[in-house]
Amino acid sequence: MDDERADLMYGAAELKEARPGYDQAQTYYDGKVPEVFTSVRLRRALAVHNIDFDLNFAKTPVDAVTDKLKVASITSPDEDTNLLISKIWQDNQLNLEIPDLLRRAGEYGDAYLMVLPVEDDKGDTVRVEMFYNSPQTVRVIYAEDNPRRKAYTIKRWCEGRYQRAELLYDDRTERWTTSENSDGSKPNDWLHWPADPEDPESWLLPHEWGEQPVFHFRTDRPYGVPEHYGAYGPQNAITKLQATHMGTVDYQGAPQRYALTETATTDTSDLEPGDFDDGDWPLDENGVGPSDSGADSSLKAGPGEMWLLRGYKSVGQFDAADPQVFLDPINFNVRAMAQICTTPLRMFDPQSSGQRSGESYREEDGPFISKVENRQTSYGASLHEAFVFALRRLGIEDPVVTVDWVPARSVSSAEGWQTVKTKIEAGVPRRQALMEAGYRAEQVDSWLAGVDDAELQRRVDIFASLADSAQKLGAAKTLGVVSEEQVAALMAGAIDDLEALAAAQEES
Repeated sequence: MDDERADLMYGAAELKEARPGYDQAQTYYDGKVPEVFTSVRLRRALAVHNIDFDLNFAKTPVDAVTDKLKVASITSPDEDTNLLISKIWQDNQLNLEIPDLLRRAGEYGDAYLMVLPVEDDKGDTVRVEMFYNSPQTVRVIYAEDNPRRKAYTIKRWCEGRYQRAELLYDDRTERWTTSENSDGSKPNDWLHWPADPEDPESWLLPHEWGEQPVFHFRTDRPYGVPEHYGAYGPQNAITKLQATHMGTVDYQGAPQRYALTETATTDTSDLEPGDFDDGDWPLDENGVGPSDSGADSSLKAGPGEMWLLRGYKSVGQFDAADPQVFLDPINFNVRAMAQICTTPLRMFDPQSSGQRSGESYREEDGPFISKVENRQTSYGASLHEAFVFALRRLGIEDPVVTVDWVPARSVSSAEGWQTVKTKIEAGVPRRQALMEAGYRAEQVDSWLAGVDDAELQRRVDIFASLADSAQKLGAAKTLGVVSEEQVAALMAGAIDDLEALAAAQEES
């Protein structure tokens, strides 16, 4: 009997072992990392008032990649297949589901897309359901002899007082449940869970798909690493610096004071109870609090507090901590985070870019764009597999599917178009030059259809001139020479003229 549960127990153990890493990734992305190094007194004060001063930079590496991951199209050369793809897309609201799936893949390093056929009363598949599943509850177990082959998938979750689990294989699905209030830690805790209460054997659901309806989106193999994993250390430092900095802010507005007294000339014996503010401290039956009785220290640290020292020889105040003591290390840690996570610094701090050229941006973005393109390759393969599986369930035996992405980087500046122009003039094939500029192959092919070299050169020249004009007009607006409305009107007029000219040439 235990052999029957061997895969279940192994999968559950793997899922349990991986869970803390995913929980940690979520905590850093959500900005809920506690400040663990500050004084107990300050930590308690912040906790009582439910106050935090979080600066959550750790989510930026995830969002920066996700913002560049936009599916341009999923198509097939067969028109009927295209119609089915459109139906799948609309039925499952994939314009919302896929961006969330890709963000979660970046946040956790792993994410799963379930693709489940829905059958009618006759057993025919009428549609498929696609939806995201968290790696906190789902895990693909890969074969030891072939790490690219999925041995099986486990999905485990809590439902009231029961633990539920499903094992998904290439030819069947097994359904398991615990007895009431069992934690599932022992094999005998798990019982068959029939899909139909009147059919005890319906815990086992055979199928003829030949593959599992689970598709793994990951940043690495066999399992991914969160995009912001390298940000954990710098974020810890930033959280501490910010919390400590906020602990000193009150001292900026109300500095701590002191007074030095002469023992021979100062008598404090006539002070009445209550002369010192006890705040919320409880008073005894005589109205005496800790500061009156001497139960607390007279050298009490706090914004606006005064240290009473014998003699009144002189008075003064302590200087608050210099804010740069905290802000400079915060800036350092942000830069370190950008470097470690291969994310351009301006995505953390837009003001850090200053006046820089487009070529400078492209050099800085190089490693980041390479990372985005790697994600497009990995996620695109999983998305392709998911759609091929879905189309097979809908009756397409050997579907041909192409997944295209919006380019991670495309030329839009005057310098960029000048580079394209120079490449073509130097002999680089025009198709290659445009694809190196970041445009998709099908876009380039449609642009080049029926266009000779002279016409292509003319178009590239126009793009370069237009981009150069836009750049110069932007500089003029910054200097106050023209208004934003005037710039928009000038550019709109130029584009309209170009479109009219292009239309006239096509008609002739």
